[in-house]
Amino acid sequence: MMLINGNLSEDKISLDSGFFFGRGIFETVLVKEKPIFLSEHIQRLNSGLSTLGVNKKITGAEIYSGVEKLSCKNSVMKIMVSEKNTIITKREIPYKYSDYERGFSLGLSETRRNAYSNLTYVKSFNYVENIIERDKILKKGYNEVLFLNTDGFISEGAISNIFFVKDGIIFTPKIKCGLLPGIIREFIIQNSPSIGLKIEEGEFTYGQLMEAEGAFITNSIMGIMKINKIGDKTFNESMVVSQIKRYYDRYIENNME
Repeated sequence: MMLINGNLSEDKISLDSGFFFGRGIFETVLVKEKPIFLSEHIQRLNSGLSTLGVNKKITGAEIYSGVEKLSCKNSVMKIMVSEKNTIITKREIPYKYSDYERGFSLGLSETRRNAYSNLTYVKSFNYVENIIERDKILKKGYNEVLFLNTDGFISEGAISNIFFVKDGIIFTPKIKCGLLPGIIREFIIQNSPSIGLKIEEGEFTYGQLMEAEGAFITNSIMGIMKINKIGDKTFNESMVVSQIKRYYDRYIENNME
């Protein structure tokens, strides 16, 4: 089901610079009884529009109107915004209990993230490279792709941010490594002290990642997903990763209503 400019599939998509040149921003939001982290998503969306020079702002009222009209509950809501279009769609949550029990595997992409491009840091319509590289990795039997940046440091996944654990400390690439500043990434950074954990942002090599005691990826829909394999290396269960996931799951459960 699709909502375009306030109408359920009644309007047509306008041909603007979003269609012709990819000048638009999207956000993907988890909806339980209500949208989760909605204010953070709206802030990132509007910041991205400003970066692309789109003179438009989205409000919470617009999104809640879309949630009501589309009857969004326990689903994924996607918001796409360009100069002349505001499109909201919904779909099922793709992740199952078995995914979290098993964990995800990561394969390394040969394509490098450009840490010097402004587009790297916004969630724009120019997303096809992520799709292509992830499709390649999925065909090899992995669940997600991992990118290094042009300087050789780990950056992010096609749809996720990455963290790893060593000696009880959580490490994650800093934003300047060429990654989208994820909503759940920021949640973990801000809340790690409350969990009693230390987190460090920095520049880390693939070799350092492969020496980790545990690893996980995050995005707004999956939340926290443990990593069971990177390349040919298998990762064991990590108490730290399990602790973070329990904290996150409790937070979401307490903020569903």
